[in-house]
Amino acid sequence: MLQEVIIFLIACLCLVKSAQYAVTAVSHLARFFRLTEFVTSFILVAVISSLPETFIGIIAALKGDAGMSFGTIFGGTIADLTLVLGLIALAGNPIKIESSIIKKDLYFIILTILPIFLGLNGVISRIDGVILLLAGIIFIITLLKERQYFHKEYFDGNHALKQGTLLLISLAVLLVSSHFIVETANIFAVGLGVPTLIIGLVVVALGTTLPELTFSLQSIRKGNASLAIGDILGSVVVDACILLGIIALIQPITISLFSLSLVGVFLAFAIIFSLLFMRTDGILSKNEAMALIFFYIAFVVVQVIVR
Repeated sequence: MLQEVIIFLIACLCLVKSAQYAVTAVSHLARFFRLTEFVTSFILVAVISSLPETFIGIIAALKGDAGMSFGTIFGGTIADLTLVLGLIALAGNPIKIESSIIKKDLYFIILTILPIFLGLNGVISRIDGVILLLAGIIFIITLLKERQYFHKEYFDGNHALKQGTLLLISLAVLLVSSHFIVETANIFAVGLGVPTLIIGLVVVALGTTLPELTFSLQSIRKGNASLAIGDILGSVVVDACILLGIIALIQPITISLFSLSLVGVFLAFAIIFSLLFMRTDGILSKNEAMALIFFYIAFVVVQVIVR
């Protein structure tokens, strides 16, 4: 078991570092091609930062373990809405919220909990996967139509070929490290006698949120925290709809009603608390940030107790 722990930790480190390098490469490429600030930031957080969950989820689904995929995605979603937002707010307290996603909070809530409703029959089928994909794509298109909110263009002289090569290498490392994470996580589950769903919800999901947290903290230092928060919410929709839709197309996800209900309750409260706090005077305060962090701790404790 010690050997597997070491492999798991090394794979997680490689996963996080390769995701960070991928973010850097895409940032330079976006600036090189003169993309707008909105498109650049959305690609960075909502798409590229979701690559760890994407690779882990797809590999797990291909191995027939869609439960870990589900756990990783929704564990990461709850972590993004509570732990990551809380840490961001503490680092840049107080944070003024100006995200256009908050103005569409009803759509955000519906899309984020849509997989829970689709899975109430015990399975998220391939048809459900198509529904999730279409819903996520429509949401992204809606956001892209509002790119006038972020009209500043970027440009720098970084060589596109160098950054493109860095991106490809980073993606390769992401793929390999994701494979080892899935393999060792399955060994942990068997050794500890717990479902892989729990391993995904708590252990793997926490590691996959690090790229979002890293980018957001960097955005705070550059005085752009509100944009980072908005893009984290965008990444939540990407994970819950597009990523889960792809996984369901590969391997339908079977999950017990109890596990689904437990995750759904925590997810619903995470969404409600985070949106309510961000709508309070348009500020995410220090006390609200602490409440979000404690909520995540409670989520982890409950998952461990009821395993």
